[in-house]
Amino acid sequence: MNKRLPHIILAAAFLLIGVVVYYYCRNEALEYESFLGLKKTTGIDGDSRLINANWLSKSIANWLPDLCWELSFLYMLTAVWGGWTQVPKLLKLTTLLVILGSEVLQRMGQIPGTGDILDILVYFIGFTIFTIVYSNKRSI
Repeated sequence: MNKRLPHIILAAAFLLIGVVVYYYCRNEALEYESFLGLKKTTGIDGDSRLINANWLSKSIANWLPDLCWELSFLYMLTAVWGGWTQVPKLLKLTTLLVILGSEVLQRMGQIPGTGDILDILVYFIGFTIFTIVYSNKRSI
């Protein structure tokens, strides 16, 4: 079996999970839905029968997709380079800076989004945990 295949599968799975959670767990219409004139059905944070804790539902709807998308990207980098330790340090640093920079630009209103400090924290925690877990593994 191809050594890279498990990482490609994990990348695809995390990408899909992030998309599903983002789409189905949000009340507000997404950009393309507004553009097409589609009405948004109620997400989990609008249905008190599914999850009663508003903070928990907002956490799921906002931070879990971000974490999933980040993990998807990191797994894809690992698959492309043949292991996390083989990914160039400059690329790792650039990835982290782009993530942080996009949140800052969102906060400044330069790109669409909310620019939340908790998003930055989730990204940083995900990146750190991924790095710690895979830093000692020489191969996929």
